[in-house]
Amino acid sequence: MPRKRTIPAANHAKALASSWARERPDLDPLDYLLHIYLVRIGRIVERDGEIKWRQLFGISANEARILLALRRAGGAYARRPTDLFQALLVTSGAISKNVDRLADAGFVKRRPDPSDKAGFLVHLTAHGKRAADRIMSEIARSSLLSAPRVSLSRTERKTMTKLAERILLGFEAAQYR
Repeated sequence: MPRKRTIPAANHAKALASSWARERPDLDPLDYLLHIYLVRIGRIVERDGEIKWRQLFGISANEARILLALRRAGGAYARRPTDLFQALLVTSGAISKNVDRLADAGFVKRRPDPSDKAGFLVHLTAHGKRAADRIMSEIARSSLLSAPRVSLSRTERKTMTKLAERILLGFEAAQYR
């Protein structure tokens, strides 16, 4: 059986681009490489976060995102489950399952929604707020995309952030038309 050729990780992006250029020379690489690179970057960053949040807090990356969504809500640090699944682009079932786990671990509490007798709000506990603050500090300090870990200048990171924001704003504007 022929031995499968492995590509060193540092060369994967270049190998990916050249293999698609070879296989589909009829396509403009600018029309597909950004998509491929962003998906791959997202998966790598997601995997890194998954490992880190499990080690530090015993929670998943999805659960960490819920804590962060509640923390950035300000005030009483509470949101309706509907607000959470819309903000985080996941299903209501996923929110329910993750909120259950976070509640069991003491990061959040469910309380009645004063504006909806049948509904409830998910509130960040003091423990959850401390964890969310530590998660944000950790992201800023050591995320794969933070200043110490990515080989981009501050100006380049600022430009990339603005471009990513512009893409997101365009997607979100189209979604709500």
